Amino acid sequence: MYGQIVDSFDSAHWLRYGLFAAMGILGLLLTFLLPALRSKRAGWLYLALPAILLRLAVFPSAPSDDSNRYLWEGRLVSEGISPYATTADDASLAPLRDAYWEGINHKDKRTAYPPLAQLLFALIAQIAYAPWFLKLLIVLADLAVIAGIVAILQQRGQAIAWAAFYAFNPLSLVAYAGEAHFDAFFLAAAVWAVWAYDRSKKKTALLLISLASGIKWITLPLIPFFCRPNLLKHGLLALIFILLPAVYFWDSLAQLAQGLFEFGHQMQFNAPFRSALNQLGLSSWGASAATLGLFASVIGWRWLRHADNSLDSHFRWILGTLLLIAPTLHFWYLTWILPFICLRPSLAWLSFSVSAAAYFLVWSQPTWGLNPWQQSLFWGPFFIAALYEIWSTRGRVLWPLKIPHTQQAPELSIVIPSHNAADLLEDCLRSIEQQVQPVAEVILVDAASTDATCSLAQKSPLRPRILHAEQMGRGQQIAAGIEAAKAPWVLVLHADATLEPEAIDCLQRYLRANPHTLGGALGQRFTGQPIELLPIEVLNDARLLFTRTAFGDQAQFFHRATALQYQLMPQQPLMEDLESSWRLRELGTFAYLNQPCQVCHRRWQADRWLPRFRLVMNLVARYRWQRLRNPAQLKAFSEQLYRTYYSKNST
Repeated sequence: MYGQIVDSFDSAHWLRYGLFAAMGILGLLLTFLLPALRSKRAGWLYLALPAILLRLAVFPSAPSDDSNRYLWEGRLVSEGISPYATTADDASLAPLRDAYWEGINHKDKRTAYPPLAQLLFALIAQIAYAPWFLKLLIVLADLAVIAGIVAILQQRGQAIAWAAFYAFNPLSLVAYAGEAHFDAFFLAAAVWAVWAYDRSKKKTALLLISLASGIKWITLPLIPFFCRPNLLKHGLLALIFILLPAVYFWDSLAQLAQGLFEFGHQMQFNAPFRSALNQLGLSSWGASAATLGLFASVIGWRWLRHADNSLDSHFRWILGTLLLIAPTLHFWYLTWILPFICLRPSLAWLSFSVSAAAYFLVWSQPTWGLNPWQQSLFWGPFFIAALYEIWSTRGRVLWPLKIPHTQQAPELSIVIPSHNAADLLEDCLRSIEQQVQPVAEVILVDAASTDATCSLAQKSPLRPRILHAEQMGRGQQIAAGIEAAKAPWVLVLHADATLEPEAIDCLQRYLRANPHTLGGALGQRFTGQPIELLPIEVLNDARLLFTRTAFGDQAQFFHRATALQYQLMPQQPLMEDLESSWRLRELGTFAYLNQPCQVCHRRWQADRWLPRFRLVMNLVARYRWQRLRNPAQLKAFSEQLYRTYYSKNST
């Protein structure tokens, strides 16, 4: 049965659709179950090893018929024949027909692959004219993509576990280890170009993105973003590098342009934007003009804001727009954007990990194409999640608030709200002492503690400033701490939590790489990692990542001036963490680093966690409804929930 399922994805089999969707669900779940990956050994054991094993499992399946064209056209080039000169079914090429020629689809269509890609195909054909060798090289390029994602995440201070959104994803598994699409070659170059750019290796980055564009045309619009500040000089160098392989095919470049025109103008499949234009009655030329106009507008918009965003954000917007408006979209095209989604995960784009299973329904159709209900299965989850993201950020996700960036090494103040926390505060303060990067100051905001909380803090080598809150309730305490802080950034740490030694260093690296961030959260794990509470940790991660909603014990951080100007921290006794998260995301940016702090689970005892979970979800739902229905009364409602949630002697 297994052999029947994976023998070929290019054929009708209902188990294949279910297999793809199940792989997507399992891959997402495994990503959230990964432990904090910091050491090279842990990364190999929990990320690299499963990624390799998954690819080995899919490797036996038959490659796509596109691989036949790669091999056959590579043979043509190696024998001195331009594949652009004529179509594959031309009688003049009859003596060269073989089994791979028989497997080519659309023999009557001209090829549209770039000259550098054709030279690459020729090199592969000369070494080993066989599908297994082609697929092996593609899988190696695919693994290089994963390595590049990990390298970028590490240097930006983010958990490398997010690389699993690509490594364990059926989109990449089936596209490369399964069907052997050559897109992995350009994608590896593009990902490492971003890594090199982050490392200020601008020439290397320019060379790599030029290489990517030479293999696959789609990264051409991104080259100017690598050419700053010498746009003319560096742009000319990139152009020369891309055009140099074209000299080899000089006599047939006009036919290459014809092939590109046929692919971009005449062919259409699984394209929602193009279909909508057709429904409006636009001609083929009118739809093409509208598509190009929209794409050019997005590129222009991103260029006008090129200094206000990280390079990977331009990849997401430009490649994402291209995927949405392209006249043809195959499932493996979605891998183009997937590595850059790992750097800032998006529920909308990751939904294709499951919904793209609908693509394979095309093989059950009498004619090539997806019918409306099949397209709704493919595209529906994406548009629903995208609309949620736009609604939840009040549209700011399209145009987020920006702050000036002048600090090379962002300094942080840590604010600790406390009440009768003497039994836990010592570990909390010690974890701050042990940071590999020091903090500017520690502020303890105490709410009338009757134990040794304040005296214990005074004995700490950190010498924290101690403020006394007028009212009990973390919202008031944290707001007072933010106002009193001296550093430009504030990290809120609960007294029952401890930071990993690299936490501040990771946060500073992230802020340097993303200078216009407004705030976010580090993450949270329960001390001792009790297995019974693993579902809570997974749900916490998923909620924080996909809805940008942090609980207070997930170590929230804020740009202090922005927090004060927009009153991001409400002075209310409960739900201050949710409210501050929602106010922050409504400004357009919220970062989750997944570099968790350890939190005491005394309130989440193994035998009582489920009733507590129900209580928390009930209070959150009630608060959310009140916020939608009557936001003017939120503070009073928070006080009501506070009395429900806390006992008189709670901390």
